[in-house]
Amino acid sequence: MNEQYSSNGWQDPSQDNRSQPSDQPQAPYPPNQQGWQMPPQQPYGSWQPPNPNATEHPPKTPYQWNFSEYEQARTTQPRRKRKGVIVFSIVMAAVVVLSLVSFASVSLYSAYLEQNANSDQSPSNEIQPDPNLPTLSLHDKPAEEMVEVPVGGKLSTEQIVEKVEPSIVAIITYTNYQNYQASGMGSGIILREDGYIVTNSHVVANAMGITVRLYNGNEYEGRIIGSDQQTDLAVVKIEANGLSAAEFGNSDQVKVGEKVLAIGNPQSLEFAGSVTQGIVSGLNRSVVATDQAQTTRYSYDSLIQTDAAINPGNSGGALVNEYGQVIGINSAGISGSYQGMGFAIPSSDAQPIVNDLIQYGRVTGRVMLGIRATTVGEVLARMNNVPTGLRVSSTIEGSDISKKGVVPGDIITKVEGNEIAAEEDLTKVIKGKKPGDLVELEVYRPGRVPSEKGRFFNVTIALMENTGTETQQPQPEENYPPQQQEPPLEEYPTWDDFFDGLFG
Repeated sequence: MNEQYSSNGWQDPSQDNRSQPSDQPQAPYPPNQQGWQMPPQQPYGSWQPPNPNATEHPPKTPYQWNFSEYEQARTTQPRRKRKGVIVFSIVMAAVVVLSLVSFASVSLYSAYLEQNANSDQSPSNEIQPDPNLPTLSLHDKPAEEMVEVPVGGKLSTEQIVEKVEPSIVAIITYTNYQNYQASGMGSGIILREDGYIVTNSHVVANAMGITVRLYNGNEYEGRIIGSDQQTDLAVVKIEANGLSAAEFGNSDQVKVGEKVLAIGNPQSLEFAGSVTQGIVSGLNRSVVATDQAQTTRYSYDSLIQTDAAINPGNSGGALVNEYGQVIGINSAGISGSYQGMGFAIPSSDAQPIVNDLIQYGRVTGRVMLGIRATTVGEVLARMNNVPTGLRVSSTIEGSDISKKGVVPGDIITKVEGNEIAAEEDLTKVIKGKKPGDLVELEVYRPGRVPSEKGRFFNVTIALMENTGTETQQPQPEENYPPQQQEPPLEEYPTWDDFFDGLFG
């Protein structure tokens, strides 16, 4: 609203005295007149009742920013003192100065020592060598003359290597195709020109893939024809022809003291074709070794002992005589932890095994009792008041020994009157026998409780053929011989149960 209120009533703003100029100065706050007066009008244009006695206030000037004063106040602010930078600069300068001084001091001292050393030397102090003293001289290898070796004559070491080395191969095995990395390596000997190779059983054990590398660097995929853990022999086949086959000699003619060479691939392919030399240190050695899983013990007989180094990787390599004939198949697995002694499987013992592996894929004519057993040694036997022998863990289904009532927990103490203290003793007794041959066993059956005394009984069983494919199974406890006069005794299913019953 543009109207103003006065003591005489409402009037038009155009008639207000504020629009009329006056020469008389007016006080900003005139004294009160009749009537009441409202407080001064508030800012922002809110409407207030007019005061008729009040005079007009001068217009209020809006505030304006003075940027020049702001910039001036900003530029006049005091600068911060950078004490940290100053201290750091002083320290770095001191370090540089000290480094330069140290370097200069060392250089001066070195120059001083060199000058003194040069001043001390004189031509008169130099030692003149005696021209009459002997010196080490190097000469080139003389040219070798081509000398023909008579048929059946002994060969030099170089000639032996030249003859046999092309017949030695490297066997690389893979147990996991996912990582595409070789997991093992060994050696092998070419048997025939059409790709048959003999090696050790432990070299190709559990292999999912095999690569055979020849002497000339060519590689072929290998396939296992047969493997026999009991003799640590295996045969591998590659699809190749015209290979350099090795000549095998008769190991029965080997004598102690003969010079022999071991050829193979120790440790890795970087040492492929390594040759070590020694003599035959002994014959007909017997060694007991375990398989890679450390679960089964094998007894190896009639081994050739040599002092030629046989290291891991040499397994499956050749032990060669002075005529360049392979007389043994080296085995680092059999050698085990022996120091300075290596062992090789005689070629005469390997011949029937290899022939069976090539023809049948397994060894034929080998016999066994038809059990899986653990050894009860002197200490264990004394602690439990039982005899030493082989404790039956399980029997093979269909075996004659299971039909005759021998059950798990029984201890075989004698075979054919020979005391049995370990598996190798049993192997020696039945070696050379044929499937179906009868053998007499002495068996001890412990009592069912610690206070009950055990008993011995004899049983005659027929040996069965060991094809390497039989599966062991536990024998029921109540399957005892029906012809026994004494009442059957309950048997402990495990050896741990027997110990628990013995010691409470």
